[in-house]
This record gives sequence, structure tokens and C-alpha cells, in this order.
Amino acid sequence: MKFLAVAALVATALAASTPLDTRHKQCTPPSYVCKPDNSGWLVCNVDGTFLDGGVCPKGTKCAPINNLPYCI
Repeated sequence: MKFLAVAALVATALAASTPLDTRHKQCTPPSYVCKPDNSGWLVCNVDGTFLDGGVCPKGTKCAPINNLPYCI
């Protein structure tokens, strides 16, 4: 019975030391980049993943100026 109690404690300690979210971070907020097809831009959220930030108006494309995306 003592063995099971010790095993349970060890398992709990290991689970507590393992991060719940093991996804690889894509970015560090706040950061912005053009979409791969230059149709708009992406925004880095607090989780370290890029989200759709918007679409450039018709006839323009996203281009980085001073490391920030602009629709030109």
C-alpha cells in the first residue's frame, strides 16, 4: 500500500512539472508580419501564435517597412 502512495505522489509531481501547453511558440508579442501571400498581415497574440490581423485593400499588397507590415 505504501508503494502505491509513493507512486501516486511521484506521478503527481511529474505531471505538475510538465507544462500543459507544449506547442512551439511562433512569435513574441507584440509582433506583426505580412502573410506569406502578401494579401494582409498577421498579429502575434499572447499565446505566441500568429492570428489573422487583416486583409489589404484591393489593389494593394502587404510589404514590410521598418519591420512593420503596411498595405501599399
